[in-house]
Amino acid sequence: MKNKYVKEIKISGNKKRKNFIYVLLGIFSFILILLVGVSIYVLTVIRDIPPIDRWVEIKPSQTTIIYSIDNKILGRLYKENRIYVPLYKISPYLQQAVVVSEDKEFYTHSGVSIRGLVRAILVDLLHLEKKQGGSTITQQVAELLFLSPERTINKKIKKIYIATKLEKYFTKQQILEMYLNLIYWGHGNYGAEAASQYYFGKSASDLTIPESALLAAIIPAPELLSPYKNPDKALMLRNIVIEKLYQEGYINQADYEKSIKAPLGIIKRDDDSPQAKNIAPYFFDYVLKELINKFGKDMVYSGGLKVYTTLDTNLQSYAEASLKKIIEQYGKKYKVSQGALLAIDPNTGYIKAWVGGIDYSKSQFDRVSMAVRQPGSAFKPFVYLTAIQKGFKPYDLIEEKEVTYTFNKKIWKPKNYDGKLHGTITLQEALENSYNLATILLLEEVGVGDVIRNARKLGIESPLEPSLALALGTSGVTLYELVRAYSGFANGGNRITPIAILRVEDSKGNILYNSAPELTPVIEKDVIATLVKMMKRVITNGTGTRANIGRPAAGKTGTTDDYRDAWFIGFTPDLCAGIWMGNDDYTPTNKVPGGLLPAMTWKEFMQNALKNIPPRDFDFLIESQPIPQEQTQKEETQTETYTLTYTQ
Repeated sequence: MKNKYVKEIKISGNKKRKNFIYVLLGIFSFILILLVGVSIYVLTVIRDIPPIDRWVEIKPSQTTIIYSIDNKILGRLYKENRIYVPLYKISPYLQQAVVVSEDKEFYTHSGVSIRGLVRAILVDLLHLEKKQGGSTITQQVAELLFLSPERTINKKIKKIYIATKLEKYFTKQQILEMYLNLIYWGHGNYGAEAASQYYFGKSASDLTIPESALLAAIIPAPELLSPYKNPDKALMLRNIVIEKLYQEGYINQADYEKSIKAPLGIIKRDDDSPQAKNIAPYFFDYVLKELINKFGKDMVYSGGLKVYTTLDTNLQSYAEASLKKIIEQYGKKYKVSQGALLAIDPNTGYIKAWVGGIDYSKSQFDRVSMAVRQPGSAFKPFVYLTAIQKGFKPYDLIEEKEVTYTFNKKIWKPKNYDGKLHGTITLQEALENSYNLATILLLEEVGVGDVIRNARKLGIESPLEPSLALALGTSGVTLYELVRAYSGFANGGNRITPIAILRVEDSKGNILYNSAPELTPVIEKDVIATLVKMMKRVITNGTGTRANIGRPAAGKTGTTDDYRDAWFIGFTPDLCAGIWMGNDDYTPTNKVPGGLLPAMTWKEFMQNALKNIPPRDFDFLIESQPIPQEQTQKEETQTETYTLTYTQ
């Protein structure tokens, strides 16, 4: 019995050991299977992450900035308002403030903080209603560059993996630079530079201790914690960051005490103020279209381009003020609600000022480049230009007479604005007084086809009806076309290519596009010289006397028969500018001719625009037979009455 008992005990012990081994093997197998499963799962999760050598190709969206010729910012284009700058252009105070508030172990960990990771896991397991706060700066860079915002286990695995790879591939300084340029800082601003300019009106390199601490403090919830929306909370959090800077030894006690007492220091903002809007918005829209045509929409809105334009903000200001002043003073009386102004340097084609309407916020329709309106008598210079080419002289005579024409089975009996016949007159008198009948008879003599060809040569591209009515400007054109064509008069017969964009650079300063003036000789210089002499007298003696600026200038008024459109296009050797006035709904004005409000606006603008430029005459003018002077000079009172009643 004893042996049997001992033997039974021995057998029982063996069974227990075997069971224990089986349990261990089971646990080991489970762990192995689990590890294999987890590994396969992790590999499956991270397999769609791009190779590390392609990470350097990833470029965050950057803001394109458009500048005037005098280096003012006209506006910005972006999907995300971001201006990427290197780390050395970001204040060291901001760098330090972000590190102490977001990841104080940044310079010692290898991309993942074990302490933070454990804390985050506990928070998630216990379902605590608080932000996990376990992500390092490197992990946040991984998320900003590669990952979507949702919180999933897949994303966390990817974030840890990418963070460790980032730490091996980039230095801490490079990672911090990426972070400071990628993060969102509220109010549509991404990155330190855009945020600094938005909140403090300065570059990120110039941020002070309290300013840096404020930006760092609002990172967790920039919209909620914005100093514009929640100043008390923002101030409290800013001071906590300042205290951390002091505790970590980044600032001394004197800096701490001074910074903690500083006000928020944010600039005053009013998004409805004129300062918050784009300068020259109609010109800005025109430039935007050109940029998209050249570079594509993605590059324009995300590429961080620097676009340098020809617009002069001083001239733009004069243009807007002149147009607004005249319409505000006289618009109601004369039933004029809209106007447009375009100014071009005739020697380069540079667009200097562009006003497409009275109020961009109410109407974005651009009356410079989009509105096709009848130019009236502003088209007549092309008729006289062609006549001069064919040998006519300013002092040649033409006899006005009543005429009747049939077009499309309709009878047309043109008349002068005053309903009178002026007898035998010179071509000079006909042009400066804008006589209709004389010009129609002249057009009949020189040929419609040649007039159209000359208009085309100088830049008129809109359809022109090949009829004698062309003499009265019945075919619609844009202000852009007229000013371009008149610029050819101002520069001695060269067709210009209007230029809005001078240069385009990429985000690194490489030049992508450079423009150069394009002037093509199209009209004989002596022909232009004669025409310009004739057009000078429009201002000194004719229908455009209200545009007289006391220096050599030439131009032409234009008014349609029904007073729906009024124009004045004029030029000096240095600047060509055109004015259109009327109503968008085509209702007639209260008998406004081109020699009234448009001429007054032109004078107001040109006197300001040229005030720092010495007067000079056109250098292409040549000696020729003098143009006969009128026997008597119109009195000022007569001019007043005249300009209020005629229709050119």
